[in-house]
Amino acid sequence: MYPVIGKLMSWVTDSCLSFPCPACGSLEISERNVFCENCLSKFKTVQGVLCPGCGAELDTALELCSNCLKEEPRAWDQALALFQHEGLGRRMLHAFKYHNTPELARAFGILAAEKLNTSGLQPDYIMPVPLHWTRAWNRGFNQSELVAEELARRCDIAISYDLRRIRRTRQQAKLTRVERKKNLIEAFSVNHEKFYKNASILLIDDVMTTGSTLQAAAEALRKCQAGRIMIMVIARRI
Repeated sequence: MYPVIGKLMSWVTDSCLSFPCPACGSLEISERNVFCENCLSKFKTVQGVLCPGCGAELDTALELCSNCLKEEPRAWDQALALFQHEGLGRRMLHAFKYHNTPELARAFGILAAEKLNTSGLQPDYIMPVPLHWTRAWNRGFNQSELVAEELARRCDIAISYDLRRIRRTRQQAKLTRVERKKNLIEAFSVNHEKFYKNASILLIDDVMTTGSTLQAAAEALRKCQAGRIMIMVIARRI
């Protein structure tokens, strides 16, 4: 009975209420709580040949982009990024994380589903990069988890919450490159490790700078003998 009620409520809200574009307020949108075409055109989306290390556009004749060549070898096999961390995209992601607008997970999740569907990647599981419970408590939600849930629902892929953040760390944004790596040593673990042996996993995070957080998370999955590991970030900070 409950699914029927949920569908009825969605139909009523979609039919009777207006849901403007969360970026500009325009009502010229195809469904509720999505970015309008005009705003989407202002996002600096990532296109062309992608760097497998970070999902940004490949700017060298080598396998990795110029930024990833400066980093240690990645613990994952493939990467996707929705857009570069600048302009309107950066402002909307900042609002999502820090201005208590969890509803933006739907808009970002739709973009993530479109990206995954066109990539040809087919993970067995989607895993959000977790926050430490104290930080999640203070914020009220984990933005990566909300996007992962929307993505999993739209692509009909199982979502797992077995990646755990077992150690509270300092905020990465406030640290140097060297400090970022040290900050995340033994920060993650995986529950029910045997479930993920040889499984393909898509890790979801909001922003990638050096990739230290995703590196530590992917290394935890490598310890339980996961198969192909992929990452997707909303924004790649160049």
